[in-house]
Amino acid sequence: MSDKILFVDDDLNVLDAYKRQLKRQFNIDTAREAEEGLNAVRNHGPYAVIVSDLRMPGMDGNHFLSRVKEIAPESVRMMLTGFADIKTAMDAINRGNIFRLLTKPCSKEVLADALTVGIEQYKKKSHIKEKILSDMSVRPGKKILIVDDDRVILRIITNALKDHKELKIITALNGKEAIKILSIQDIDMVVTDLYMPGINGLQLLSYMKKNYPGIPAIVLTGYGSKETEERIKALGDFQYFEKPLDMNVLIEVLLNTLYSAHAGQIHGVSIASFLQMIDMDGKVCTLKIRSGKRFGCLYFFKGKLIDAETGQLRGEEAAIDIIGWDNSVIEIENVCKKNKNQINKSIMQILIESTRIKDEIRSGMRN
Repeated sequence: MSDKILFVDDDLNVLDAYKRQLKRQFNIDTAREAEEGLNAVRNHGPYAVIVSDLRMPGMDGNHFLSRVKEIAPESVRMMLTGFADIKTAMDAINRGNIFRLLTKPCSKEVLADALTVGIEQYKKKSHIKEKILSDMSVRPGKKILIVDDDRVILRIITNALKDHKELKIITALNGKEAIKILSIQDIDMVVTDLYMPGINGLQLLSYMKKNYPGIPAIVLTGYGSKETEERIKALGDFQYFEKPLDMNVLIEVLLNTLYSAHAGQIHGVSIASFLQMIDMDGKVCTLKIRSGKRFGCLYFFKGKLIDAETGQLRGEEAAIDIIGWDNSVIEIENVCKKNKNQINKSIMQILIESTRIKDEIRSGMRN
């Protein structure tokens, strides 16, 4: 009985009945109004399940559970309502605010069964969340690739960053070396000279735009011009510096660019675990996923995977491909950038299909 239940209802007799009927099975708290309920969630949680009446003075149950979702998204939310309010309650379900709708009068047996299912759902969400947090507990140091044919510049920038122990500096003398490094290491940021023998900085940026679109870059040049700046901007939102360098300014911009570009990213987490969390929380978001040189996006509306894209793949094919990637970096944007549903399968069906294909590939490699 360690998992707590919160009932919110303005009728004291109803609350007393809940406690009397269910106290032997569940650990129950009660609140007589929405604000009191919110205070309980903030100060006395976590609650596995929160059950609210729909019609209450002041803040109604719909608004209350919407607020609960913001404060304690892991809690399973349920609503009690009369038949006259079914449409309003269904709107709450469609917005992802509630897990289950219970109609009055609700028998002790029906209510107990619903609470049991709710607690199981809460434990499932908590298990996935713990796994994600465990996977996130060891974050690798950021890797910065510096590309310049001038060894003096490489040494100056490397020395300027030596006090930042969280950074690992990797150097390359030209674009060809840089491309090889990008193919075998997970690079978080690139600082490149523009004019180098062989593959120059512009060619390197063009290659990165096509193959590593999620990696930010800073461009250095001793021969700046408006035309050069426009060519760089045409390849992406890259920072641009002219030599001789003001190292203090360069390092400040480098660090700001690095950490703002990777804000909200999660490293080393199973994509499958993360998708299950989004599904259960009913999130609206876009996941940008990078694994080595591969980059793709998954689009969610109210917890449903509606579209995906990577390279030339779109929809279900793209989703199956992306979910099979290993060692992924996930970036979350709290907006869905697609408005049409291009995927008709559930997340679980997509996960199963992706796992099947991945297993077949591995089996073929062993044979």
